[in-house]
Amino acid sequence: MMLDVRGLKAPQPAVMIMEALGKLKTGETLEVIGDKPFVDLLPKLEEAGYEIEVKEVSGFFVLKVTKTEDSKELKMEVKEECDDKLVEITEDTNVAKLLKAYPESLKILVKYGFSPLENPVMRKTLARTITLKGAKRLIGMSDERFRMMMEELKALEKS
Repeated sequence: MMLDVRGLKAPQPAVMIMEALGKLKTGETLEVIGDKPFVDLLPKLEEAGYEIEVKEVSGFFVLKVTKTEDSKELKMEVKEECDDKLVEITEDTNVAKLLKAYPESLKILVKYGFSPLENPVMRKTLARTITLKGAKRLIGMSDERFRMMMEELKALEKS
C-alpha cells in the first residue's frame, strides 16, 4: 500500500498513516512518502512492534512500515488522568482535556489555525496526544498570536 503525505500539515500525515496501518494484514508493508523524516512517529511504530525503515530519496523521505505477527494496533492516545478537572489553562494543557472542560474552546482553537480539530476523528485522536504548546509548534504559530489565543482561552476560566 502506498501513501503520499507530502505537503500536508501535521497532524494529517500521522492520522492517515495510522488509518492505513489499521488496514494492513500481517506481512504487508505500507510505504509513505513525506516531506519530513517521520521522527515523532518512529518510536511509536517500533514500540507497537512494526518493522520500520526510513530513507531519504530525492529530498523526500520514504517510510516503510511492515506489520508483523507481533504488531499491536497503534493508537494516538494519552492516559487519562484520574482528575478530569482542569485546574488552569496553560501552554502545557492537553488539548483533549481543554476541549472536554471547555467545549467552547474549540471555536477559539479553530480561529487561531487549529482547523484539523473541526474533524471529530482528529479531536478523538490527535487532541489526546498534544499540548497547546505542541500544537503551536506543529502549525508554526507566532509567539504573539499564541499569546492572544492563550488570553482568549484563559478568559474561559472566568466565565
